[in-house]
Amino acid sequence: MAKAKKKPSENVQNRQQYTRINYLHQAAAYLAVQNAVKTSAQGFDKHSPSAMTEDAKNAGHENVARRLVADISAVSKKVVIRPMPAMRRTVCKACDAFLIEGHNCTTTIENLSKQGRKPWADVMVMKCHTCGHAKRFPVNCPRQKRRALRGDASLDGHVQDAG
Repeated sequence: MAKAKKKPSENVQNRQQYTRINYLHQAAAYLAVQNAVKTSAQGFDKHSPSAMTEDAKNAGHENVARRLVADISAVSKKVVIRPMPAMRRTVCKACDAFLIEGHNCTTTIENLSKQGRKPWADVMVMKCHTCGHAKRFPVNCPRQKRRALRGDASLDGHVQDAG
């Protein structure tokens, strides 16, 4: 009796590495959120000894989250896997901090065209408070075709002399 064929969706190469990267991302997100919740829940008395030990614990959570994010990039580079764009957008490229809106990053919309006349030039800017690095993502802009696919159209626009 022959074996049943596997579905094409089950044949993913490097499944273990994808699982590992996903786990590291979830752990970094959990630690970063715990750090954000604890710092926002602290009272006004930040100079008491108990508050200082809490700050040290929170800094430890933040450092562990950064280490996990660094491990994500190390694993993905070693196995040559590109993490998903949603995963990459939650991480600062410069300092490996896990970005949480309102806690350690701010998000604004910029339009640097002449007086904002071009609505398709809107750019979402995420600025990390830890290192000051800014990430820019286009908003409401249709993606271009890949270069291999748009090469034919660009050749049609150029007329060459056979002379």
